Amino acid sequence: MIYLEKTKKKISVIIGKESGGNTVKVYLIRHGETDWNKVKKIQGSSNIDLNEYGRELARITANALKETPFDIAYSSPLKRARETADLILEGRDIPIYEDTRVQEAHFGIFEGRVQKELEDEHSPFMKFFTAPQQFEEMGGVEKHEEIMKRAADFYKDKILKAEGVYENIAVFSHGAWIHALLTTLYNREVKDFWHAPRQENCGVSAIEVKDGNSHVLYESKIYYESNDQVSGY
Repeated sequence: MIYLEKTKKKISVIIGKESGGNTVKVYLIRHGETDWNKVKKIQGSSNIDLNEYGRELARITANALKETPFDIAYSSPLKRARETADLILEGRDIPIYEDTRVQEAHFGIFEGRVQKELEDEHSPFMKFFTAPQQFEEMGGVEKHEEIMKRAADFYKDKILKAEGVYENIAVFSHGAWIHALLTTLYNREVKDFWHAPRQENCGVSAIEVKDGNSHVLYESKIYYESNDQVSGY
């Protein structure tokens, strides 16, 4: 069961009551930039490396988070997320576990296509981004609800059960996946899947969990000077 509990300053989102005790913070970290991000090419499950700028963003973020005492980390198995994890946690004795439930949405036959070309073609696939509630299954593309389900499964399994075990958890993932989890936590409708703020490369979103209650502390915080260039997913 998922429902909202409103307080004066925060919205608390509850997904079950499976744990209990101490506070745990989870940091959702999107991977650094890739060459496909730069030209707005649809990535999805394609296994693309970070580019040099993406690695630099990860190093900057590592420095910003150096005082955060992570206990454990989870990463998408895709190279761009795993390398981001390795760079940010470099020099620390922190286990990193790969979990397919936190990897990016599958974009099927549209992976490798340039976003502008799809827009010019008026491809119905673009409704995935512009009108999620109208998107219809096509070409092996994972639906929003499916991404939200596996995000919630991961959260229940690895985050809610971590109270009293860990205090700080890092999750290295992807833009659509982070939006999927936040959509679930806020109990938003699919039409609000891409609710602002946008998840930037190496953007960090933090959630505090206590007694099964999840409080979103902030979303997509970046520690570098943005060039205002919107990268693709």
